[in-house]
Amino acid sequence: MSQPIIYEYNDFRKFLADWMASRREADPRFNNAEVHRRIGLPNTRSFFPDVVGGKNLTTNFVERFVVLLELDRDEARYFRALVRFAQAETADERELAFDQLVATNRTPRTVLETRQMEFYKHWRHGAIRALLDTGSYGDEPDRIAKEIVPRLTPGQVRESLALLAELGLIAQNPDGFWKPTEASVTAPEGTRDAVIVQLQLQHLELAQKSLLVPDSPERLVATNVISVSKQVAAQIERKIEKFRSEIRSMVHQDALAPTDVCLFQISLIPLKKSPKEPTP
Repeated sequence: MSQPIIYEYNDFRKFLADWMASRREADPRFNNAEVHRRIGLPNTRSFFPDVVGGKNLTTNFVERFVVLLELDRDEARYFRALVRFAQAETADERELAFDQLVATNRTPRTVLETRQMEFYKHWRHGAIRALLDTGSYGDEPDRIAKEIVPRLTPGQVRESLALLAELGLIAQNPDGFWKPTEASVTAPEGTRDAVIVQLQLQHLELAQKSLLVPDSPERLVATNVISVSKQVAAQIERKIEKFRSEIRSMVHQDALAPTDVCLFQISLIPLKKSPKEPTP
């Protein structure tokens, strides 16, 4: 197993896990205890596995890991940005960390991937693209900004239009109006999960704002807390996937002219920790 390249990761925990696997393959005697000794925790058993499993790193330990991983200056900057991205508590913090990831990534393919991933970086790109399908919109950032909820700035709209056009997701028709080039957009194969999670967090934040704003457009929001067996929980997951597929099919087959732009959300979130599987 070759040494992992940090710039190929958007998840520092996955990088650490692969780094450890690579080190152990090269030297079977290298283990968690050795990691703990090198970062100054010789009497700890579970720190490294806990970090890989989700435990946050303090700034002090981020710097200890930089030394442990033998990162050069640019790699260290990228690793720090990875940690900030993973541990960000708000959408704004994740957005800032994402910008830092883009700025510090040194792989040759970054430029192409960065522009593709920009679409998933902000909820407004998808919202504007959908809005363009509901009417006749030319280069009118002020008008478009007023019609999106929550309201955008004309500058944000101009940025989105430029990105969507560059990616080929919208194009001007013979009348000069911007229109989507495809009926729907899905994340490409291999899209990095962390980037999509960032977008999902923004979508959840939009739902929260919708509930808090008295004069927001009519919405349908329903939540339930349930207790079920693992078998029924699995059935619910399959039902949700089938339902999502049916919704996509309805959108694709809609023969009428689009008039509305909606955020469709559905989730099944465990509120109880799963018991650990017994070690064989």
